[in-house]
Amino acid sequence: MRVESMTTRIASFGAVAIAGLTLTACSTDSAPQDAAQDATIDIVASTSVWGDVVSAVVTDGGEVSAIVEDSAIDPHSFEPSATDLAKGMEADMVVVGGGGYDAWLYEPLVNDGKEDKIVHALPLVAHSHDHGDHDHAHGEEGHDHSHDAEGHDHDHAHGEEGHDHSHDAEGHDHDHAHEHGAESEGHEGHNHEHAIETVDGNEHIWFDVDAVSAVAEDIATAAKEKSPEAKADAKPVTTRMDDLRTRLEALPHAKVAQTETIGDYLIDDSHLEDVTPDSYRQAALNHASPSAADLAAFLDKINNGEVDVLLYNPQTETDLTKRVHDAAVEKGVKIVEIGEVAPEGVNFLDYFEQVVSALEEATK
Repeated sequence: MRVESMTTRIASFGAVAIAGLTLTACSTDSAPQDAAQDATIDIVASTSVWGDVVSAVVTDGGEVSAIVEDSAIDPHSFEPSATDLAKGMEADMVVVGGGGYDAWLYEPLVNDGKEDKIVHALPLVAHSHDHGDHDHAHGEEGHDHSHDAEGHDHDHAHGEEGHDHSHDAEGHDHDHAHEHGAESEGHEGHNHEHAIETVDGNEHIWFDVDAVSAVAEDIATAAKEKSPEAKADAKPVTTRMDDLRTRLEALPHAKVAQTETIGDYLIDDSHLEDVTPDSYRQAALNHASPSAADLAAFLDKINNGEVDVLLYNPQTETDLTKRVHDAAVEKGVKIVEIGEVAPEGVNFLDYFEQVVSALEEATK
């Protein structure tokens, strides 16, 4: 009996000891997993455009989500939910275009003193557009975009010789310079050394190859700072942008007009000439409705054969822009559609390449 009892006790003690060791081992094994989960960077982008850029840069160690992904939604007028805003507040990194375009996401962060976690292309200014009269200091015909202070001083310092696009006729006088060194106003956010310059303050900066490359580099830097274990490399993006720059610079001269100023940076990086009536353009830049006179001037240009290609934004379509579109179709003007975000299921970087391909086809 005593032997049996002793055996039983030893067996019981052994079982408990083994169980204890098992629990300890499990606990030890799970520790690295928990640490790995804690090391994952939670990254929130304002739109799928920047979400796709983040995904191309941070290939491991990051969890990426975008607030606006639906191509049927106009980000200009998007109103975030409380859940959307909470995502931004709780994220480790927030990626936006800036310039007021996606202020609905970054303004709450700035107001809460969290601008350091924001990676952005343009300054983190408040969303304020002049919706009043669109008086402007441009001359009668076309725009002289010399942008001495803030815009592009465009001598196109992109390698080789560059090209002096002085569009004498009625288009923009873009002396290209994309030198990312100018000072930018507004809140700092994740401070990149290469301040992005704009065309007339245009917010559609994600169609500027230099801006996309600069943001990709900032994302990689910020990701490494937040988690040294993260795999983050801007090269997959910058290499594609370099290729797109070369293709844009190779486009032949053609007269293009825009129903919305989404193509400014594509025009600015090429020999394309923007002949959009100036008053219409200013209204579009200010997110104001063009007047009847603005529309008439646009239709006259189309009907008089002064437009080779129409850049059309289906995402911001109105009855007025539809009239411009239909007039262009009737006149046989080539149309290139450019949306605010890529169509559903299409990666933005692929979409950017598709847009450039469409421009190449339209200007043959």
